Amino acid sequence: MNTVKLMTAFVRRKPLTWAFHALTLALGVAVVTALLAVGRGLDDRFSRDLADIDLVVGAKGSPMQLILSSIFQLDVPTGNIPLETAQTLSHNMLVRRAVPISLGDNVGGLRIVGTSPAYGGIYHAQLASGRWWTGPMEAVLGAESERRLKLRLGQSFIGDHGLAPGGEAHKDNPYRVVGILKPTGSVIDRLVLTDTASVWKVHEHENVEHAAAKARGEALDPSDVDKSPSGLEVTALLVSYRSAMGALMLPRQITAQPNLQAAVPAIETAHLNQMLGAGSGVLRGFGIGLLGLSALGFFVALFAAVSQRSRELALLRALGARPALLLRLVLLEALALGLIGGLVGIALGRGAAAFAAHRSAVTGGPLLNLPAVGGTELLLLVGAAVLSVLASLAPALMAYRLSPAQALR
Repeated sequence: MNTVKLMTAFVRRKPLTWAFHALTLALGVAVVTALLAVGRGLDDRFSRDLADIDLVVGAKGSPMQLILSSIFQLDVPTGNIPLETAQTLSHNMLVRRAVPISLGDNVGGLRIVGTSPAYGGIYHAQLASGRWWTGPMEAVLGAESERRLKLRLGQSFIGDHGLAPGGEAHKDNPYRVVGILKPTGSVIDRLVLTDTASVWKVHEHENVEHAAAKARGEALDPSDVDKSPSGLEVTALLVSYRSAMGALMLPRQITAQPNLQAAVPAIETAHLNQMLGAGSGVLRGFGIGLLGLSALGFFVALFAAVSQRSRELALLRALGARPALLLRLVLLEALALGLIGGLVGIALGRGAAAFAAHRSAVTGGPLLNLPAVGGTELLLLVGAAVLSVLASLAPALMAYRLSPAQALR
């Protein structure tokens, strides 16, 4: 007798019930699949964005805010630090590389970052066309910025004040696109890079006010980090150590100075993962709970199905079917249920993860590079199949032990 044909015939008798249990399993698998895909995408993105940055130096405030604003470009800065301080730190014997960044403007919701070409070196960025800037008011676009702004080499654009669209337009200081970067899969893809002097030029009226106040002999508030002897500031400094000794000594040297803080990206990212992990843990538990409920549903449904099919199974036994055939019939039905539910769940989960990644990009969040479908999804599929088969063991044994005489009587 053909086991597959018999199983198909049994399924056709109650297709809606069978589909309902497959969907229940699929939902559980989908939740777990989506969370794992997004989690792996975030871990990969964090790793790419952190690169080999060992320390971020900025104004006093929240270390987490400093990391989010300076590395991940997701928050507002804690303030500015004097240019002289940044230059002194750059020449520290414990520092291998110190890259300044200056924030404050955006174009189309994408941040304009004043920095040096060394910022591109952090992420191993390469030019797709054009060149790096050689003077103020020249800009290099990340791959995602070029796609969203639809700007080409030689075209000009105007930045808006602030880190969100809708600020005052700096119409007197247009930028000109001189370079476009290849995709890197890191934060630099969604930035507009320019020389630090460009940021100073756009905001030179603020520097003039500082200089005028100093010329008038007005006392500058020593706690205000926006005031520097030259009137020039940067937002933060991205530091890489020359040796392990830097990790021991440099943070303490920096925090000992007034109005400065040193934030360690590895520590703050671990805190961020803990905060994100709490919410994802709840959803992951919800998905596992759905899987458990689906397994219970399989057990009840298959147990009831075997009871309802007792006459048909007894007739099969009377026609010469062995007990092992009935056992395989129930187990095969559960296996098919698990495989179909697992495949549908993986497809739903990956679709949900892709939608979340797309929405994150649209709203200015980090672009998630979702991992390719691979071993994790295969394990989930195998897990769904095994869970279904385990839930069907008792009904299968019931079919195996079925007495044809009792069932027909």
